[in-house]
Amino acid sequence: MLFAIGVLGAVIGSFVNVVSVREGKGEDFVHGRSYCPHCQHSLHALDLLPILSYLFLRGKCRYCKQSISIRYFIVEMIFSILFCLVAYFKHPTEIVGYFLCTICMLIALMDVDSYEIDLRILLGLITVGFCIRLDAVEGAILSMVAGLILYITVYGVGKWIWKEEVFGMGDVYFLAALGPYFSLSQILFIGLFSFVIGGGVVICWMILSKRNQLYAKIPFAPFISISALLTYLFSIQWF
Repeated sequence: MLFAIGVLGAVIGSFVNVVSVREGKGEDFVHGRSYCPHCQHSLHALDLLPILSYLFLRGKCRYCKQSISIRYFIVEMIFSILFCLVAYFKHPTEIVGYFLCTICMLIALMDVDSYEIDLRILLGLITVGFCIRLDAVEGAILSMVAGLILYITVYGVGKWIWKEEVFGMGDVYFLAALGPYFSLSQILFIGLFSFVIGGGVVICWMILSKRNQLYAKIPFAPFISISALLTYLFSIQWF
């Protein structure tokens, strides 16, 4: 069962990767076949097998022999592992878990590619969240509002201190959109823990690059996604 779920995760991960990359380029991800970014050659079915194609082709395009970005392999592996973790720690039929993993990863990848978060995806995340919590709408709204207030406050304070945005409003909306899936304590934990992870990454980057200021723009949605998925998978309760 876990093997089948892992395969499903890899397949969905492959599709999500395509969506993120094409959205970042302003391309249509619904129509048109996948192609090599170097030689533009259309890829056939055997070239699109999640994880396996990358290994069999040794990380190179079958047609032009140029290197394929290892990102495709990594993302497919992450999806496969995440789906297996959902099945193991929750239940093999935990559809909400698979959905949450997929959307969080999609938002994280899109933020990495374009530093933007599609509000349509957040709207879908909120809609599904409220549909599964029809018996606890008040709690879902409370978690949403708490996440919104927390991040707007930090956003405003950060902008006041550093005279520039420390993260975008898309990140604020993302945390709020996660509200229906978590309790109040969990949404607060996700918000604060994402800052801990993000701060750690920034500090490590500055140390390794030997710079005392951060010049690169760093997407924040991946840190929120990591915090949210850890909280979901391991049922972390702050208080």
